[in-house]
Amino acid sequence: MGLGDLAKQWAKSKATEMLSSDSQKAARASSEADATEREAKDAAGEQLMRTAFPGLAKWKDKQEENQRQAEEDRLQRARDEIAALPVAQVQMRVTGWTEDAWFGPMHLRWEVIPAEEPDPEYPDPDPYAYRPYLSVELHPQAGNAVSLGSHQLAGWRFQVPGYTGAGHYDLLAIAREREAAGAALDYAEEYLELDEDTDYFYCYTDTGPWSATVSDDERRMSVSMVLTSSIGDMTMTADIARE
Repeated sequence: MGLGDLAKQWAKSKATEMLSSDSQKAARASSEADATEREAKDAAGEQLMRTAFPGLAKWKDKQEENQRQAEEDRLQRARDEIAALPVAQVQMRVTGWTEDAWFGPMHLRWEVIPAEEPDPEYPDPDPYAYRPYLSVELHPQAGNAVSLGSHQLAGWRFQVPGYTGAGHYDLLAIAREREAAGAALDYAEEYLELDEDTDYFYCYTDTGPWSATVSDDERRMSVSMVLTSSIGDMTMTADIARE
């Protein structure tokens, strides 16, 4: 099939995708258009294909612009959401991969997630699956960078499974208990992110300590974690005072 025929086929498929009210038909048309585009690339290469397919070139440019704008909008929504969070006074210290201490205000998300009802047909082996948990996130304020050595902290999040209020929580023991029960742990629940091109730091069950202590009024928390990445280990300790 020549480029002219491929162009016609692509245009027809795209028109069907955009105009059809039948979702399955639109999906098939989209798949056909993608296959036609790949065939044209194989036959003519990117630049010649864009010349032969003016509609495709315009469509791809618009699609790329929409994707870029959508990503900018998503990032702005995330920034706005963080800016709307309450502020806590945080004192942290890091040793290991880098060593430093920092004190100041940070945005804090402190959210107690209620327990879920168990599903009798699909029981979860996780002993903490049907218990409440505390989700904590710390984010720097705009214009107030959190500097740890020569590195900027972008965010830190962790969870306290089985949260019941004030008390001490051995998070490492909890993680090991869940793992021993056959629970699939989501390591994205506990990570520290630097504002640079480095791997995230995660908590693993073969390291420690990893704990949190919540004050009687639940306005203060002390936390200590060993976090690991491909570039090294760090021990992060922090005192968080909610306003």
